[in-house]
Amino acid sequence: MRPAVVFGLLHAGLAVTRSLGRTGIPVTGISWNRHEFGLKSRYLRKRRLVARGDGAAVLEAVRSEGERVVFFPERDENVEWALEHWDDARAVADMPLPDDPEAVVRLRRKDLLPVVAAEAEVPSPGTVLADGDEAVRDANLRPPVVVKAVEGQEFALTFGHKAVVAQDVDEALRVAREARDRGFHTIIQEIVPDSHERVYSLLAYVARDGRPLVTLVGRKVRQGPLRFGTSAVFEVDYEPRVLDQGLRLLRTAGYTGIAHVEFAQDPRDGEFRVLEVNTRLPVWAALAANRHLDLPRIVYDDLSGREVAPLPTFQSDLTWIYLAKDVYVSFQMARRRELGPRQFLSDYLRRPKARAVFARDDPWPAVASLTYLRSRTP
Repeated sequence: MRPAVVFGLLHAGLAVTRSLGRTGIPVTGISWNRHEFGLKSRYLRKRRLVARGDGAAVLEAVRSEGERVVFFPERDENVEWALEHWDDARAVADMPLPDDPEAVVRLRRKDLLPVVAAEAEVPSPGTVLADGDEAVRDANLRPPVVVKAVEGQEFALTFGHKAVVAQDVDEALRVAREARDRGFHTIIQEIVPDSHERVYSLLAYVARDGRPLVTLVGRKVRQGPLRFGTSAVFEVDYEPRVLDQGLRLLRTAGYTGIAHVEFAQDPRDGEFRVLEVNTRLPVWAALAANRHLDLPRIVYDDLSGREVAPLPTFQSDLTWIYLAKDVYVSFQMARRRELGPRQFLSDYLRRPKARAVFARDDPWPAVASLTYLRSRTP
């Protein structure tokens, strides 16, 4: 079997490692952070820790496999590495990304995504690139609005949030200026009101010939930070409009590979508006790495040249839970009287679960995740 290389070893990278390693595929893990708990997985054949930002060292680690690999970049920063080293990486690896890097950029960049969405006739919130006060004011956005980085994860690490809410345009411009002073390009976007409990996602893997081989639609149950965070609890919840619009958006962009397309349902008209597209696995990737649906293995087989038949959209009753984060988020919601004990417990007792970190056959990453959480605490 061809070796697989997983670059980034948090929740999604760990899910890929376990999925492939359990079937006997040799997996090498590469990380920029020694606290990434996936490094402790028993299913890694080799582990390579390289200095953060050392792209040449990552490329050398891939080349040292001695043969062509199947390469899984886990997070935005790992996809950025692939884009920056596109030709060199493609010379030694097959990746779940399209042949044209411009298709990746058009979906990843939040200032370009609304253009693609309009071409695909997919609704999106009002959005403007914050490159000047006049352009922002001329956009006539309806407050409250949210300020987000155009792409990447560094904004969240700097400001402590993926997005900053502003009650009016003047406040949004102040945030955008501060972000610009720190080196970030941002967008200002209308907030879809009262939609935090109606945030849906399509997870898809589209083969190079354009066939969607895997599709899954689900909904955020709880997230942290509240309103604009990543999932703490995520459940399969089929919504055909999310499936249709998400696939139409990917086709319009000419995108193939792994994609996570996020929508918010607008209570004013019932429309689903696209918020962002991640050209990699979501944090809840373990939801699609189970005995009924093994997305990482399907991706591996397809990129290895094996014949893979498309699967029906996954609709099994399944919930992904990140316990450590959910306890914290649920406590915040309880203080705001937004969550009661019965509702909290129902997500743990009612449905089959996919755990974010713990696995009986691979317990050490769960232990290491405690060190990771401490390393993230100021």
